[in-house]
Amino acid sequence: MFDKTSGGFRHKNERPVRLLLVGGEPINATIFHVNGERLTDLLNDPRSFIPVRTDDAGIMIVAKTQIVSILELESETINDDAGPSKRTGPSFDAYAMLRIDKNASHDEIRAAYKARIKSIHPDSIASLGLDEELGKAALLATQKLNYAYRKILRERGSANSMGEIKEAV
Repeated sequence: MFDKTSGGFRHKNERPVRLLLVGGEPINATIFHVNGERLTDLLNDPRSFIPVRTDDAGIMIVAKTQIVSILELESETINDDAGPSKRTGPSFDAYAMLRIDKNASHDEIRAAYKARIKSIHPDSIASLGLDEELGKAALLATQKLNYAYRKILRERGSANSMGEIKEAV
């Protein structure tokens, strides 16, 4: 997002969630968070309140003590008259994360994983003495890469996907 007051970019993302507050009905909302931050990080930071955007109320400031549960949604939720809500939007592409073709061999997948993990691993970033925020982004990227690699191995029927990750590094 571009912040007009400072003339720069704020490093904030929006995450669609289903929010349940004390004594209320579940609502679809959007929570604002910093790049690389998980919802648990947001809920455990020292702030007592968090901003939340809803379709009907606009921006609300919610006390964390009033939050019963938060369900992270993968994408926007659409309700229609035919029945319960349906999720829409793009799904996670493990092959794109590893930057390989869907027809890649097991050896090509493993080599791509090793090359990518070497370039984005948090220890590699830490050794360069760069900003802490880059370390957090590297951690998030590493988690996504590990997930993508495990997902591909599971799809292809590899029985030992976790051992494969430890071996590849």
